[in-house]
Amino acid sequence: MFKTRRPKRSGSVPPARRRAPALVGLVLCAALVMQCHQVSRSTALSLPVSVEIVPTAVVITESMSEPERLARDDALAFFKYCAEQYERDVRDYRVTFTKQEVVRGKLSKEQVTDVRFRELPYSVDMTWTQNAARAGRVLYVAGRRVDDDGAELALIKPSGILGGLGIKVWRAIHGREASREARRAIDQFGFRNTLGLILEYSEKAQAEGVLDLEFVGKGSIDGRSTFVFERRLPYNGDETVYPDRLLVVHVDQEWLLPTGCFSYADDDGAELLGRYLLTSAEFNLGYGDADFDAEQINF
Repeated sequence: MFKTRRPKRSGSVPPARRRAPALVGLVLCAALVMQCHQVSRSTALSLPVSVEIVPTAVVITESMSEPERLARDDALAFFKYCAEQYERDVRDYRVTFTKQEVVRGKLSKEQVTDVRFRELPYSVDMTWTQNAARAGRVLYVAGRRVDDDGAELALIKPSGILGGLGIKVWRAIHGREASREARRAIDQFGFRNTLGLILEYSEKAQAEGVLDLEFVGKGSIDGRSTFVFERRLPYNGDETVYPDRLLVVHVDQEWLLPTGCFSYADDDGAELLGRYLLTSAEFNLGYGDADFDAEQINF
């Protein structure tokens, strides 16, 4: 399903190829964890890409695809199915990542980044294209660089003048500065981690008898059709227990990956905690070690 392509070794980010909109700070952010089925919310958030939700009756028909049938019948099993497909089919991708979230009690500006990602070893090259904070670009490869205490480090190019002067620094991905920039660290970025977080908290809630997860209709992200789910958890403000009260997730109908996540602190979707979009995705480009080597890519 996911066609393999190999990028040219030009020392720069490979040009866009096949389009498939789908699913750090020093950001160090990402997994993705999304929008309620009230259409008015999508317009109020002023999203850079179109987001629509149309509630549909839960009626099983003969012509319904197996993924849709599963989505309507057993939402948790559907997300497990999506995770299994990802593990089987995806090795790397390039994607536009858009996020806006509450960090240290304040809603950040909407940030847009261009991201190149590889699963093994876990590798992220993230470049800010809109509203960069302290970091203008981040390069992280799992296990490549650690400090004296064994903490994982990412290479940071500051935004603004310092980045233009070629300044680069190594920073801990779970350090204090990273936590000031994003709700989640860079080693939690991506489709796989988003699915993993959805499943982790959903299964925890199910075991405690408090899970409320359901298919609520069909929608679209950036013009691509999605299945839309709502999940409610007993959130009390402590994100180490549960990350939100209401999570709305858009799953791309073709790619079966979460392309939009909207997290709220309340039942009605009035108190935004974070919104995350993964669009314009290109899969299995054949990234190798050179594509995440700072010297090779002129980081």
